Amino acid sequence: MGKNPEDYPDAKSQPHVQVALRMKTRGVSARAGDVIPYVFCFKDGEDSSKTAQAERAKHPDEVRRAVDEVRTGEVTIVIVKLLQG
Repeated sequence: MGKNPEDYPDAKSQPHVQVALRMKTRGVSARAGDVIPYVFCFKDGEDSSKTAQAERAKHPDEVRRAVDEVRTGEVTIVIVKLLQG
């Protein structure tokens, strides 16, 4: 990042800034000079304009957590079905 995430006047159209701001809300450091990794997460048919892309930028850790939550949920459903017999 060229500057602190709060210092970007056009933060809504900057993917790395959106990710950095979310990182800071979770207590993770994000400041000028940091490299902020991100990936774009889209559903089929979603708007891919620059602003929409920035809103859909996710840190790889966010994606991993979401995948883990889905896996945990799927395992729970299978266990419940097995227990119900």
